Amino acid sequence: MLDAVRAEALKLHRHRATWMMVWIYPIAIALITIGILVYGAVSTPSAAASAKSAAAWIHDSTVLWNVPTSPPGRFLIAGFAAVVFAGEYGWNTWKLIIPARARWQLIAAKWAVPLGFVVLAVIVADLILLLGEWLGSLQGDGIPAGVTLGAVADAHFKAGAHALLPILYTVAFAGMFAILTQSILATVILSIAIVVLEGLTPLLGIFFHAYAPALTTGLIKVLPLYHMANLNAWAKGAGMVLPLGPGTIIAMPWATSFGALTAWIVAAGAITQFRFQRQDLN
Repeated sequence: MLDAVRAEALKLHRHRATWMMVWIYPIAIALITIGILVYGAVSTPSAAASAKSAAAWIHDSTVLWNVPTSPPGRFLIAGFAAVVFAGEYGWNTWKLIIPARARWQLIAAKWAVPLGFVVLAVIVADLILLLGEWLGSLQGDGIPAGVTLGAVADAHFKAGAHALLPILYTVAFAGMFAILTQSILATVILSIAIVVLEGLTPLLGIFFHAYAPALTTGLIKVLPLYHMANLNAWAKGAGMVLPLGPGTIIAMPWATSFGALTAWIVAAGAITQFRFQRQDLN
């Protein structure tokens, strides 16, 4: 299994799609940070901005972890997963690698590598951003009193933990779409559609609840769309309250949405493995 993961990582770490959709995180943050530091070094100091509290500074320092869970960030993740999974059909390379590995190992490796690459890229970008914050504090306002390395590490660990499930969910569903459609384009379109529908869930829920209240309420509670939006809302401090109509309000705790999304990820993984095991790839 580890050999399959290493082989997949070796194949993809220099791929153009990896540079454009994964390594772009640390590259972009490094360029932005350097630009800000250079500007701060050559510009005339302005009046001091209002000082932040330690808690506000720490919270703001974790903002990068919102990127992979945002719609644009998930579009990039889904696009990369589409290349990883569906690219093998376009390149006609499945038949070359299947004899060397069990099929379940190939799929597992294709889950692990995008997840690992994205998390690694965001961690590196996050560290670059923190380094830039520290260097920037030497040019102007210092880091607020009360900010400790332990508090910063704890906040960033929690932010990364909140981002992990949405990333895994995006990879799992993109992988499923890729195996079912065998097309990069179709996988990207379907993945984007899911993210867009998540944002439209409140509007769609209110609209359809007027015609089929019981069915609409049941679907919202079962389908992953609300649960993903709710989980992202809880990561910002409060869950998503969805008023569908008079006397019908959906507001679920974090644990419920976490369990529901975990079940959907397992289901998507099972469908992916089941379908792939039965495909004729000769």
